[in-house]
Amino acid sequence: MRHPRLLFVGLLLLAPVSILSALLSGSTDLSLAQLLNGSESQQEILWQLRAPRAASAFACGALLALSGVLLQVLLRNPLADPYLLGISGGAAAGALSAMLLGLAAAIKFSALGGALIALLLVPALSFRRH
Repeated sequence: MRHPRLLFVGLLLLAPVSILSALLSGSTDLSLAQLLNGSESQQEILWQLRAPRAASAFACGALLALSGVLLQVLLRNPLADPYLLGISGGAAAGALSAMLLGLAAAIKFSALGGALIALLLVPALSFRRH
């Protein structure tokens, strides 16, 4: 990669375009003029449905990218990802155990616990001396 700053600037310019396209597209397409001065129902669709959805999707994507980069940096392996390390499997096992025990309210926390156990267990098993 010769020009990382150029790539960063390009992605920085592309981010508002992607958010704008998420605001304009949906089951009821809106134009840019309707986005700015639409009717009350169009404004409600925009601010009550599309804007929170677009913001949460953008934030979730950014956090997933950050977590992937952190895994690669911390493990010094450019191929490290949650599937390879067993973190996704641990989260699935934790969520499944909560479902089997009938703890519907604790599924998210069980998935987090399973992921953390896998995150700690895999390096511990790989560094054993035996």
